[in-house]
Amino acid sequence: MLKWLFSKKKMKRTGEAGSLSEETAAFDSVNGPFIELKGRTVLRKAKPIVGVSILELADKSGVDWNSHCKRGTCARCRCHVSEGKEYLSEPNEAETARLTAEEIEGGYRLGCQAKISAAGNVKVRHAPYF
Repeated sequence: MLKWLFSKKKMKRTGEAGSLSEETAAFDSVNGPFIELKGRTVLRKAKPIVGVSILELADKSGVDWNSHCKRGTCARCRCHVSEGKEYLSEPNEAETARLTAEEIEGGYRLGCQAKISAAGNVKVRHAPYF
């Protein structure tokens, strides 16, 4: 019972009401791997979910990550992966068509296309062109 109450209080402290699922809000990075998502003004750690894109996880976690198309053409969800590239899917055709080879080599990805392929610590910062 106390654990449940603590989870509810933690959810209210970590984000706006309804902005995070209880699973994400109750997550504690001490318990396992995490994805650190840094938006324009919000920084959150979330539990990695295999098969989910960086953009979906940012949206689910209440991180201010701008996007429009979700198909890989507008690049508003462009981000920089500074740690844990090995836990993400390989760049797909949409990313190689929109980003330069130098950007991809430098750790830039499209948040809507980069998916979590395995649990591990990943640090990602929203890095749009504008």
